[in-house]
Amino acid sequence: MPKPKVSPRKRPRQARSTATVDAILQAATYILVKHGWAHFTTNRVAERAGVNIASLYQYFPNKESIVVELQRRHVESARPDNADAMAALQAKGSLRGKLGALIEASIDEHRAAPALHRVFAEELPRSARRTDPAREALVQATLKQLVSPFARNVPDLDLAVFVLRVAGHAIVHEAANQRPDLLARPELAGEIVALMERYLQRPSPSATPHPRKRNMRARPLSSHS
Repeated sequence: MPKPKVSPRKRPRQARSTATVDAILQAATYILVKHGWAHFTTNRVAERAGVNIASLYQYFPNKESIVVELQRRHVESARPDNADAMAALQAKGSLRGKLGALIEASIDEHRAAPALHRVFAEELPRSARRTDPAREALVQATLKQLVSPFARNVPDLDLAVFVLRVAGHAIVHEAANQRPDLLARPELAGEIVALMERYLQRPSPSATPHPRKRNMRARPLSSHS
């Protein structure tokens, strides 16, 4: 089965076109949050938006392309300007400060339209998920550059950075879905940062006692010794 086209057919250039696209996206958001992906169709979106289906297809070839555009806008609205964000991260002098800024940004992203974010993360098929390999590679390289001067005894920093990204996002996402109250508590970011900090700054292998020796030291003295 061919992969569906997920990019918009054209971008709106006039005020009327922009208003039409905005109405389509607002209707799509309502249907996704209220009814989920299973009941999401272009006909329902067009009806909700008050436009005919031909007008919708002028901008979006299918329902996947609508959702991809929603995801793009969601990410842009939740994240600060890249240059400003990078400057703020570079200004943090400690590993804890840099990790804290990154986790706070992730928490802010999940706080923006949490119901829609849940649909994106849990209901969308792979064909409707917005992926940008170039951006993912840039994020990976940028995070590696930020933490590299602070890493201690990490045998594979590329792998460690990947694990950090996945783990951090998973924790924040689970909190947003199961315990949304945690997103307002500064302790959440602090706990995630503590986890990441210890992961990136490990004790020297030579400083870690051999399991057998550690067990011998921990063994209580016999009454016959």
